[in-house]
Amino acid sequence: MGYHNFSLMSRSVKVVLTFLVFVMLITLYLFRHNRNINQIEIEQNELDIVYGVDEAPITIYIFTNYSCKFCRNFFRESFPRLKDEFIDTKKIRLIVKLVDLTNTEQVKKSLMLSVCINQSGNVEPLDRLLFAEPSVIYTTEFAKLIIDFIDENEYIAECMLSGRAEKYILSNNDYYKHISLTGTPTFIINNKIYKGYKDYESIREVILKEL
Repeated sequence: MGYHNFSLMSRSVKVVLTFLVFVMLITLYLFRHNRNINQIEIEQNELDIVYGVDEAPITIYIFTNYSCKFCRNFFRESFPRLKDEFIDTKKIRLIVKLVDLTNTEQVKKSLMLSVCINQSGNVEPLDRLLFAEPSVIYTTEFAKLIIDFIDENEYIAECMLSGRAEKYILSNNDYYKHISLTGTPTFIINNKIYKGYKDYESIREVILKEL
């Protein structure tokens, strides 16, 4: 075989290898960015905020936080209708997993306070405040509010000061990264991932298919 032919063959092999690498990279990209068709494992934690009954046939997990504009839109616009049609009628159970994507102390403490209040009483007034004015967590008034809750409620004090709530938020953060999520809100419905904001009609369509 002549040198010229050998050189042509070498270039052809390089082209083929480059193409195969390109195909592998595209496949990996699609795999990582279309995980809503993949099955995953997720479990409920005692500090999750839960709406609905345990025997509901469908469980929806949502990774969310108060500073996320699209999360606020979901809870303001879609959640009330979801609650009326599916949660209150025992068709679905919505489990809220709060995540801190900012790694700031104020955000973490606000999430800790939410899950601790939820375990000891009604978290909805705090939810309404934080979804309406998420920047309030950076004020001295909110810092004092946390102290007041700790001073006045034994359960909240234990939940906040024992490290239980902090461990829970960090665990949510770790799992969020483990399954390669990149934004909030993210829904997990029957162990399938659905990324991004869903208006009511979109999430209703998914629920009806699963039912």
